[in-house]
Amino acid sequence: MTEEITSESKFIWKFIGLILLTPITLIQILFRKKEFSDLFEPFRYLYRFVTEPKFTITIIGINTLIFILMAFLPDQTIMNFVQTPTDLFTAKFYTLFTAGFMHANLTHLFGNMLLIFIFGRALERKLGSGKTALIYFGALIISGIFSALVNMLIADNTPGLGASGALMGLIAAAILIDPLYFTYELLVPLPIMVVGWIAIYGDLIGILNPVEDGIGHFAHLGGFISVALIAFILGLKERKEMLKGLLINVASLIVIGGIYLLFF
Repeated sequence: MTEEITSESKFIWKFIGLILLTPITLIQILFRKKEFSDLFEPFRYLYRFVTEPKFTITIIGINTLIFILMAFLPDQTIMNFVQTPTDLFTAKFYTLFTAGFMHANLTHLFGNMLLIFIFGRALERKLGSGKTALIYFGALIISGIFSALVNMLIADNTPGLGASGALMGLIAAAILIDPLYFTYELLVPLPIMVVGWIAIYGDLIGILNPVEDGIGHFAHLGGFISVALIAFILGLKERKEMLKGLLINVASLIVIGGIYLLFF
């Protein structure tokens, strides 16, 4: 039976252990105590870690394939699938969905896919592929509608693209469902709720102090808000876990804020 990789902490420590044991494995192979294929166990373990969250890795693959395909398409064709706020009330409302699979450049793609892997994996291990997909696509659509309405209200019809709204739905759900799950973004172990706070803070600053940074902060905010709506579709168990996670987030912020006021 294949051992389940339940956390990034477990993966990292076991992966390091397998790498450190490689010289011993090599000696055992020379003495015919192990097979040559055992030398590749660290890579098999890495592959299993990457491919274990089925929905998450599938959506990353689809986004990557579409990005490659975009390189061979004329700009006019691409623009037919990019979301413009006013598309919401036209026959091109389908761009709410299609724009979420398109990215402006390699940096845009890599940043979104890395975070989708981190937060998607954390969420999928708790909710499974089906409910993770519901949150992803629900956030994609709701964030697109929210962003379009706000941008039309402020008379901004700038086109938008990218999976950021869906990503922010994953982030919001992950920090509520499993706030104390440790992730190793930038190789620093942090509770996933702290990483989520950083993302939320960045969007709030982007909205309160708008600059031409090319980031759709309203779409991000819509992705966060979408989870409150999607929670009603999820089961009672998930709603209870989200409420408990919300209390943990709020209590942690109060404690950290109190420490900051006392000592800084």
